Amino acid sequence: MVRLLLTACIAAFAAGCAVKPPRAPSADFSGFEPYAADTRVRHEHGAQAQAARVAELLPGAIAQVEAGHYLPFAGPVTVHVCATPACFAERLPGAGRFTAAVIYDNQLLLAPRLFEREPHRLYPILVHELSHLHLGQRLGHYTMRIPVWFHEGLASLVAASGGADLVSEDEALRSISAGEYFMPDASHDETRRKYADYWRIGIGMFYRQSMMLLASLRRQSEEGFRALLESLQRDVPFDEAFANSFGSGAMEFAQHFMDAIRCKARDCSAPAAAP
Repeated sequence: MVRLLLTACIAAFAAGCAVKPPRAPSADFSGFEPYAADTRVRHEHGAQAQAARVAELLPGAIAQVEAGHYLPFAGPVTVHVCATPACFAERLPGAGRFTAAVIYDNQLLLAPRLFEREPHRLYPILVHELSHLHLGQRLGHYTMRIPVWFHEGLASLVAASGGADLVSEDEALRSISAGEYFMPDASHDETRRKYADYWRIGIGMFYRQSMMLLASLRRQSEEGFRALLESLQRDVPFDEAFANSFGSGAMEFAQHFMDAIRCKARDCSAPAAAP
Protein backbone atom coordinates (compact mmCIF):
# COMPACT_ATOMS: atom_id res chain seq x y z
CA MET A 1 0.00 0.00 0.00
CA VAL A 2 1.29 3.41 -0.92
CA ARG A 3 1.80 5.57 2.19
CA LEU A 4 3.89 8.54 1.08
CA LEU A 5 3.20 11.17 -1.59
CA LEU A 6 5.55 13.48 -3.35
CA THR A 7 5.39 16.76 -1.45
CA ALA A 8 4.79 18.80 -4.59
CA CYS A 9 1.81 16.73 -5.63
CA ILE A 10 0.00 17.48 -2.38
CA ALA A 11 -0.35 21.11 -3.48
CA ALA A 12 -1.84 20.25 -6.85
CA PHE A 13 -5.56 20.40 -7.48
CA ALA A 14 -6.96 18.13 -10.18
CA ALA A 15 -3.47 17.46 -11.52
CA GLY A 16 -1.73 14.25 -12.42
CA CYS A 17 1.56 13.29 -10.88
CA ALA A 18 4.07 10.52 -10.45
CA VAL A 19 4.42 9.23 -6.92
CA LYS A 20 7.30 7.25 -5.48
CA PRO A 21 7.48 6.37 -1.80
CA PRO A 22 10.97 5.07 -1.04
CA ARG A 23 11.10 1.28 -0.63
CA ALA A 24 7.29 1.04 -0.48
CA PRO A 25 5.44 -2.09 -1.61
CA SER A 26 3.34 -1.98 -4.74
CA ALA A 27 -0.37 -1.25 -4.44
CA ASP A 28 -2.75 -4.16 -4.96
CA PHE A 29 -4.30 -4.26 -8.44
CA SER A 30 -5.35 -7.90 -8.34
CA GLY A 31 -9.06 -7.04 -8.27
CA PHE A 32 -8.99 -5.11 -11.54
CA GLU A 33 -10.59 -6.81 -14.55
CA PRO A 34 -9.05 -6.76 -18.04
CA TYR A 35 -11.20 -4.94 -20.57
CA ALA A 36 -12.09 -7.53 -23.19
CA ALA A 37 -11.49 -5.35 -26.26
CA ASP A 38 -8.05 -4.22 -25.06
CA THR A 39 -6.50 -6.04 -22.14
CA ARG A 40 -3.94 -3.27 -21.67
CA VAL A 41 -6.80 -1.48 -19.91
CA ARG A 42 -7.82 -2.94 -16.56
CA HIS A 43 -10.77 -1.62 -14.59
CA GLU A 44 -12.53 -1.84 -11.29
CA HIS A 45 -15.89 -3.60 -11.51
CA GLY A 46 -18.44 -1.06 -12.68
CA ALA A 47 -16.01 0.97 -14.80
CA GLN A 48 -16.49 -0.88 -18.09
CA ALA A 49 -17.72 2.24 -19.89
CA GLN A 50 -14.72 4.24 -18.67
CA ALA A 51 -12.39 1.43 -19.74
CA ALA A 52 -13.94 1.44 -23.19
CA ARG A 53 -13.17 5.15 -23.52
CA VAL A 54 -9.55 4.63 -22.44
CA ALA A 55 -9.19 1.76 -24.91
CA GLU A 56 -10.32 4.09 -27.70
CA LEU A 57 -7.74 6.70 -26.74
CA LEU A 58 -4.83 4.47 -25.79
CA PRO A 59 -3.30 3.69 -29.22
CA GLY A 60 -3.08 7.36 -30.13
CA ALA A 61 -1.76 8.29 -26.70
CA ILE A 62 0.97 5.64 -26.85
CA ALA A 63 1.99 6.77 -30.34
CA GLN A 64 2.14 10.40 -29.17
CA VAL A 65 4.42 9.53 -26.25
CA GLU A 66 6.71 7.34 -28.34
CA ALA A 67 7.03 10.12 -30.92
CA GLY A 68 7.71 12.69 -28.20
CA HIS A 69 10.33 10.52 -26.50
CA TYR A 70 11.81 9.27 -29.82
CA LEU A 71 11.77 5.70 -28.52
CA PRO A 72 9.14 2.98 -28.04
CA PHE A 73 7.95 1.87 -24.63
CA ALA A 74 10.42 -0.58 -23.14
CA GLY A 75 7.68 -2.79 -21.69
CA PRO A 76 3.95 -3.46 -21.77
CA VAL A 77 1.59 -0.54 -21.14
CA THR A 78 -1.19 -1.09 -18.62
CA VAL A 79 -3.73 1.50 -17.52
CA HIS A 80 -5.87 0.95 -14.41
CA VAL A 81 -9.28 2.65 -14.25
CA CYS A 82 -11.07 3.22 -10.94
CA ALA A 83 -14.86 3.26 -10.77
CA THR A 84 -15.00 4.95 -7.37
CA PRO A 85 -13.07 7.59 -5.44
CA ALA A 86 -12.49 4.97 -2.74
CA CYS A 87 -10.65 2.74 -5.21
CA PHE A 88 -8.35 5.62 -6.14
CA ALA A 89 -7.85 6.76 -2.54
CA GLU A 90 -6.97 3.25 -1.39
CA ARG A 91 -3.99 3.22 -3.74
CA LEU A 92 -3.13 6.92 -3.44
CA PRO A 93 -3.74 8.55 -0.04
CA GLY A 94 -4.88 12.15 -0.43
CA ALA A 95 -6.24 11.21 -3.84
CA GLY A 96 -9.12 13.69 -3.79
CA ARG A 97 -6.77 16.27 -5.25
CA PHE A 98 -5.69 14.21 -8.26
CA THR A 99 -7.04 13.06 -11.58
CA ALA A 100 -4.35 10.47 -12.27
CA ALA A 101 -0.99 9.21 -11.09
CA VAL A 102 1.83 6.83 -11.83
CA ILE A 103 2.45 5.23 -8.47
CA TYR A 104 5.07 2.85 -7.18
CA ASP A 105 6.12 0.89 -9.11
CA ASN A 106 5.18 2.14 -12.59
CA GLN A 107 1.44 1.59 -12.15
CA LEU A 108 -0.73 4.06 -14.05
CA LEU A 109 -4.01 4.84 -12.30
CA LEU A 110 -6.91 7.02 -13.49
CA ALA A 111 -9.45 8.56 -11.12
CA PRO A 112 -13.19 8.58 -11.86
CA ARG A 113 -13.27 12.38 -11.82
CA LEU A 114 -11.53 12.35 -15.22
CA PHE A 115 -14.63 10.72 -16.68
CA GLU A 116 -17.30 12.36 -14.56
CA ARG A 117 -16.12 15.94 -14.01
CA GLU A 118 -13.24 16.57 -16.43
CA PRO A 119 -13.72 14.39 -19.52
CA HIS A 120 -12.01 17.02 -21.69
CA ARG A 121 -8.80 16.39 -19.74
CA LEU A 122 -8.83 12.61 -20.08
CA TYR A 123 -6.68 12.34 -23.19
CA PRO A 124 -4.01 14.96 -22.32
CA ILE A 125 -3.70 13.67 -18.74
CA LEU A 126 -3.43 10.10 -20.04
CA VAL A 127 -0.58 11.19 -22.34
CA HIS A 128 1.13 13.07 -19.48
CA GLU A 129 1.07 10.00 -17.24
CA LEU A 130 2.19 7.72 -20.06
CA SER A 131 5.26 9.94 -20.43
CA HIS A 132 6.11 9.24 -16.78
CA LEU A 133 5.53 5.54 -17.38
CA HIS A 134 7.74 5.58 -20.48
CA LEU A 135 10.72 7.01 -18.61
CA GLY A 136 9.97 4.80 -15.64
CA GLN A 137 10.20 1.64 -17.70
CA ARG A 138 13.70 2.55 -18.86
CA LEU A 139 15.16 4.31 -15.84
CA GLY A 140 13.08 3.34 -12.82
CA HIS A 141 9.95 5.02 -11.55
CA TYR A 142 10.34 8.81 -11.33
CA THR A 143 14.09 8.42 -11.24
CA MET A 144 16.18 10.95 -9.37
CA ARG A 145 18.67 10.81 -12.25
CA ILE A 146 16.42 13.43 -13.87
CA PRO A 147 15.27 16.62 -12.10
CA VAL A 148 11.60 17.06 -11.28
CA TRP A 149 11.25 20.07 -13.59
CA PHE A 150 12.40 17.95 -16.53
CA HIS A 151 10.09 15.03 -15.66
CA GLU A 152 7.06 17.33 -15.52
CA GLY A 153 8.07 19.65 -18.33
CA LEU A 154 8.62 16.73 -20.68
CA ALA A 155 5.34 15.03 -19.75
CA SER A 156 3.45 18.30 -20.29
CA LEU A 157 5.26 19.02 -23.57
CA VAL A 158 4.58 15.56 -24.96
CA ALA A 159 0.94 15.91 -23.88
CA ALA A 160 0.59 19.30 -25.63
CA SER A 161 0.07 21.06 -22.27
CA GLY A 162 -1.65 18.15 -20.52
CA GLY A 163 -0.94 18.56 -16.82
CA ALA A 164 0.10 22.19 -17.35
CA ASP A 165 -3.32 23.22 -18.62
CA LEU A 166 -4.43 24.84 -15.36
CA VAL A 167 -2.02 27.75 -15.99
CA SER A 168 -1.90 29.57 -19.34
CA GLU A 169 1.24 30.60 -21.17
CA ASP A 170 0.31 34.26 -20.70
CA GLU A 171 0.07 33.70 -16.95
CA ALA A 172 3.46 32.02 -16.98
CA LEU A 173 5.00 34.88 -18.96
CA ARG A 174 3.65 37.40 -16.46
CA SER A 175 5.03 35.34 -13.59
CA ILE A 176 8.47 35.12 -15.18
CA SER A 177 8.43 38.85 -15.96
CA ALA A 178 7.73 39.47 -12.27
CA GLY A 179 10.73 37.36 -11.28
CA GLU A 180 8.65 34.40 -10.11
CA TYR A 181 10.07 31.32 -11.79
CA PHE A 182 11.99 28.11 -11.19
CA MET A 183 15.65 27.66 -12.11
CA PRO A 184 17.58 24.44 -12.76
CA ASP A 185 20.62 23.79 -10.61
CA ALA A 186 24.07 24.50 -12.03
CA SER A 187 24.75 20.82 -11.36
CA HIS A 188 21.93 18.32 -10.93
CA ASP A 189 21.86 16.81 -7.44
CA GLU A 190 20.69 13.20 -7.74
CA THR A 191 20.13 12.95 -3.99
CA ARG A 192 17.50 15.68 -3.74
CA ARG A 193 14.22 16.55 -5.39
CA LYS A 194 13.17 20.17 -5.83
CA TYR A 195 9.49 20.86 -6.25
CA ALA A 196 7.47 23.97 -7.07
CA ASP A 197 7.35 25.14 -3.48
CA TYR A 198 11.14 25.44 -3.43
CA TRP A 199 10.78 28.43 -5.78
CA ARG A 200 7.52 29.57 -4.14
CA ILE A 201 5.44 29.06 -7.25
CA GLY A 202 2.32 26.94 -7.72
CA ILE A 203 2.55 23.44 -9.09
CA GLY A 204 0.55 24.36 -12.20
CA MET A 205 2.90 27.29 -12.83
CA PHE A 206 5.89 24.99 -12.32
CA TYR A 207 4.56 22.53 -14.91
CA ARG A 208 3.81 25.31 -17.43
CA GLN A 209 7.18 27.04 -17.06
CA SER A 210 9.04 23.74 -17.27
CA MET A 211 7.13 22.84 -20.43
CA MET A 212 7.86 26.24 -21.98
CA LEU A 213 11.56 25.86 -21.26
CA LEU A 214 11.71 22.46 -22.93
CA ALA A 215 9.63 23.70 -25.87
CA SER A 216 12.18 26.47 -26.37
CA LEU A 217 14.98 23.91 -26.20
CA ARG A 218 13.29 21.78 -28.85
CA ARG A 219 12.69 24.82 -31.09
CA GLN A 220 16.36 25.73 -30.88
CA SER A 221 17.38 22.30 -32.11
CA GLU A 222 15.12 19.30 -32.43
CA GLU A 223 18.19 17.25 -33.33
CA GLY A 224 19.81 18.29 -30.06
CA PHE A 225 16.59 17.69 -28.13
CA ARG A 226 16.31 14.20 -29.55
CA ALA A 227 19.93 13.49 -28.70
CA LEU A 228 19.28 14.69 -25.16
CA LEU A 229 16.27 12.45 -24.65
CA GLU A 230 17.95 9.44 -26.19
CA SER A 231 21.00 9.97 -23.97
CA LEU A 232 18.89 10.31 -20.84
CA GLN A 233 17.00 7.15 -21.72
CA ARG A 234 20.34 5.35 -21.99
CA ASP A 235 20.96 6.50 -18.39
CA VAL A 236 23.61 9.08 -19.27
CA PRO A 237 23.93 11.51 -16.31
CA PHE A 238 21.69 14.56 -16.76
CA ASP A 239 24.40 17.27 -16.84
CA GLU A 240 26.55 15.28 -19.23
CA ALA A 241 23.65 14.57 -21.57
CA PHE A 242 22.56 18.21 -21.60
CA ALA A 243 26.04 19.58 -22.22
CA ASN A 244 26.74 17.07 -24.98
CA SER A 245 23.48 17.91 -26.73
CA PHE A 246 23.45 21.71 -26.34
CA GLY A 247 26.98 22.77 -25.44
CA SER A 248 25.97 24.33 -22.12
CA GLY A 249 24.27 23.45 -18.86
CA ALA A 250 20.54 23.51 -18.18
CA MET A 251 20.92 26.44 -15.77
CA GLU A 252 22.69 28.57 -18.37
CA PHE A 253 20.04 27.85 -21.00
CA ALA A 254 17.20 28.51 -18.54
CA GLN A 255 18.74 31.79 -17.39
CA HIS A 256 18.93 33.03 -20.98
CA PHE A 257 15.33 31.93 -21.54
CA MET A 258 14.00 33.66 -18.43
CA ASP A 259 16.10 36.80 -18.99
CA ALA A 260 14.80 37.14 -22.55
CA ILE A 261 11.21 37.05 -21.31
CA ARG A 262 11.88 39.56 -18.55
CA CYS A 263 13.82 41.81 -20.91
CA LYS A 264 11.00 41.78 -23.46
CA ALA A 265 8.53 42.80 -20.79
CA ARG A 266 10.75 45.72 -19.77
CA ASP A 267 11.78 46.64 -23.33
CA CYS A 268 15.51 46.34 -22.71
CA SER A 269 16.25 47.78 -26.15
CA ALA A 270 14.88 51.20 -25.14
CA PRO A 271 17.44 53.82 -24.08
CA ALA A 272 17.75 54.37 -20.38
CA ALA A 273 15.82 57.34 -19.02
CA ALA A 274 17.87 60.43 -18.25
CA PRO A 275 18.59 60.91 -14.53
